Amino acid sequence: MDYLQRSIESVEKGSEFLMNYQITNPDDPNFGGYYSKGFGVVAQNCGASAGSLIDLYFCPGSKYYRDPKVLQCADGLVQHLRNHLHEDGTVDYFCCNFHSAPDTAFVTLGLAKPALLIDAQTDEERAFKEKLFDTLRHMGEALIHEGFHTPNHRWVISSAMSLLNRLMPDRRYIDRINEYLAEHIDCNEDGEFAERSAGGYNEINNRAMLLLAENLNKPELLEHVRRNLTLMRAFIHSDCSIFTENSTRQDKGTAPYAEKYAYQYLLCGHALKDRELQSIGVFLLEDCVKNGRPFPLSIHDQLLYPEAFKNLPEPADKNVFMVDRLLKGSGLLRLSRGGMNLWVVEKLPIFLFLKKNNIDFYIKGGINFFNCRHLLVEDIHEGGDGSYEMNYKGEGCYLQPFGEYQGTADWWQMDRSKRKTSGHLEITVTINIKPMENGFDVRVRTEGCPGSTIRLEIGVKPNVLVRGEGYHIPATAGGKLIAQKGELTLFDGADTVSIGPAFAANDIVSGLFGAVPPSDGRFNIFFNDVTNFDHTFSIRAK
Repeated sequence: MDYLQRSIESVEKGSEFLMNYQITNPDDPNFGGYYSKGFGVVAQNCGASAGSLIDLYFCPGSKYYRDPKVLQCADGLVQHLRNHLHEDGTVDYFCCNFHSAPDTAFVTLGLAKPALLIDAQTDEERAFKEKLFDTLRHMGEALIHEGFHTPNHRWVISSAMSLLNRLMPDRRYIDRINEYLAEHIDCNEDGEFAERSAGGYNEINNRAMLLLAENLNKPELLEHVRRNLTLMRAFIHSDCSIFTENSTRQDKGTAPYAEKYAYQYLLCGHALKDRELQSIGVFLLEDCVKNGRPFPLSIHDQLLYPEAFKNLPEPADKNVFMVDRLLKGSGLLRLSRGGMNLWVVEKLPIFLFLKKNNIDFYIKGGINFFNCRHLLVEDIHEGGDGSYEMNYKGEGCYLQPFGEYQGTADWWQMDRSKRKTSGHLEITVTINIKPMENGFDVRVRTEGCPGSTIRLEIGVKPNVLVRGEGYHIPATAGGKLIAQKGELTLFDGADTVSIGPAFAANDIVSGLFGAVPPSDGRFNIFFNDVTNFDHTFSIRAK
């Protein structure tokens, strides 16, 4: 597969949009920019877009190689960025961040790496290079002096400065980077970064580590990338979508595809001579092409590091993503059996997620007990027989009167920590998940106060037929089914997953005030019982 040619064709299509829709009227305040649906004309986006045009202009294989209209378009985009930079060198992220060094760093990364390709030979090319480098230098001042919001911003800013130092050396860049590096890298032993963002910021952090390792001659930083890319196998499903439900960032609940990590598997694998990493990168690229998704490799990476994209191994088998991992530091369990991937996440109402190709469901744990609303499981640990165990404790009590005036009649102003309580009650729930040959056994047992309803809400993606004893029901968004007995199956026309035996002691299908309601976007199947009970049901790939 000719990766470079695929990248060129993909970038050429995008560049044609820029050239056709760029605002070219010099009297327009948005001169040089372009309108993007959902954003408007945003200097941050417009400035970074110039990077793809630089790639094309200096790529001999492109039909736009040294085409004057491409250079003119890139020049306009850079000019638009310059027109909207603040005096301190920062750019605004229009929807929330103003005078933002982190967003300035993202734009810098989008421009500075393609800038390594610039080979200025004509007056026009030299003038463009001077404008671009002057703009980068101005933004570099912001990176040296201004601050950040989130953990990944440290590495985004640092890696951007490492590129600027490569283009136009300045000791202040290195000194500022060293201040950030003195905090050490927030990548734990499992390979997970602080923000737990498999769908977003893992890729951004890895990108930064690759740049810092190269530009600062710190190959030890590649070990963080290796650990994270190895960990990512536990987040990537066999269809190459990414599990994001434990993320603390905006990718949570999304299902992006993993090919954006492909270049990292290839570059890191090449640098560390790790053929397994490279083979995973090849697999992700081939799956991307096979399924018609946008090709993710940049032109500049392939031109700057050609050896990393040559003599590659055969693609990994998709079973490379069928792994078991218990991430204690992140409160996450991943298990794979029978072509199914299962995740358990601590301290969330929806605590179990399962996916087999297009069959996709979760289990939410609910409890109606005093102010307790959901089974927020904790302490996932090995159960000793190949199983994994997790626990929940719900507590309730009653308040006693103070017996004297508290200085206020305002309930909310009273010091409730001083109020005596009585009638202390509790319920403990233990959930045990045991991997089996073609799936999992799930045991739920309770102890404590009797009579409280505990329910399991199985939220099924509405693309299946639900089959049970005496019925077939098309799963519809927002639909509800109380399953009292027997086995039910989910069938999508290709795969079948069975769940059961079901159990239901009553018709309660929602929690009390403050509980997360059943999903309007999924078909909701309910198992429930009142404490105390001990039920085991299986999940099997058929």
